[in-house]
Amino acid sequence: MLVDDVGSFPLPEGVNRNEFQDIYPKAQTAFAEGNDLTLDPLLNERFCKVVESSFKLKIDSGLDVINYPQHHDMHKQFLDPINQYQKEPFLIDEKYAVIPELFVVEKLAKEYYEEKGERLKVKVCVTGPIELHLRTEFGFYIYDEILNNLARSVNAFLKNSILDTKYARTHVLVIDEPSLGLADLLNIEKDGLIKAIERSVKDIAPDVQIHLHALKAADIPLSAEGIDILTGEFAASPQNIDMISKKDLETHDKFIRGGITRTNLDFIMGEQIEKGMRPDGRGHEALVDSLDVIRKRYEKISEKFSDRLRSVGPDCGLGSWPSQDVAFLLLKRTVSAVE
Repeated sequence: MLVDDVGSFPLPEGVNRNEFQDIYPKAQTAFAEGNDLTLDPLLNERFCKVVESSFKLKIDSGLDVINYPQHHDMHKQFLDPINQYQKEPFLIDEKYAVIPELFVVEKLAKEYYEEKGERLKVKVCVTGPIELHLRTEFGFYIYDEILNNLARSVNAFLKNSILDTKYARTHVLVIDEPSLGLADLLNIEKDGLIKAIERSVKDIAPDVQIHLHALKAADIPLSAEGIDILTGEFAASPQNIDMISKKDLETHDKFIRGGITRTNLDFIMGEQIEKGMRPDGRGHEALVDSLDVIRKRYEKISEKFSDRLRSVGPDCGLGSWPSQDVAFLLLKRTVSAVE
């Protein structure tokens, strides 16, 4: 059983979030234009070294498949270059559909290979077209042409993120669609959403996962060609386990990735405060689910989905968590529970 993560991760201590957000577009453009980011002192110091230290922590946690450390806003990371380098509205010039963190990941892969004797298994999350459309000025009013162009842009990001070298391989690609559970609020039929998802993942060779927060609208990705794995946030939202069955997965020849560790920090901190505790946000072990609780969740979903369970890990990303120490503990404890 493979353990992976969902990408976002706290910045290292002392790194200013606004400064990182400001430097990010420069790194993205430089990477797209084939430049060595380490040769630019500013990019090397404020981007490469930041990503490198975070990615090394993820490696040290014991994850089998590691998502690049997503420190940038999951919407701006893709919408900004789409708007800046568009061939037509919301359709990006494929050259600029890149994730600069992968420049750092490729550099570290050789070191990983020499230490472990195996290729680094990489996971790459890209925000999906429906989620991106909701963050445009048009919001919940869906325009087919815009959604289609966003889907084509997402497809370009995915294709440009496939690594296949001696040292690293893209094991799984992911489209993040956390708002898909709100599909009944959109002015578009189910078939239109399926078409957009399929356009996003067209002609992709590695496995493709769709990251969902709720499985209320699971029938949409279940019906979409090119989607191999659905996610279920079974830790924070145990009701999700009743919204999909092994038979559903078998009927559509899909698999499930199970969330077994809670990451909904606000709820967890509120829960601790109600118990009279005062989490200080820095390495506070009580914020992380216990080893036994995580193990029991894993056993439960393993029993239900058996050979249709492809991987497990935290429910969602850890970008909002207060420190890298506690985020690292959560990843490491998740790995330990499965082991």
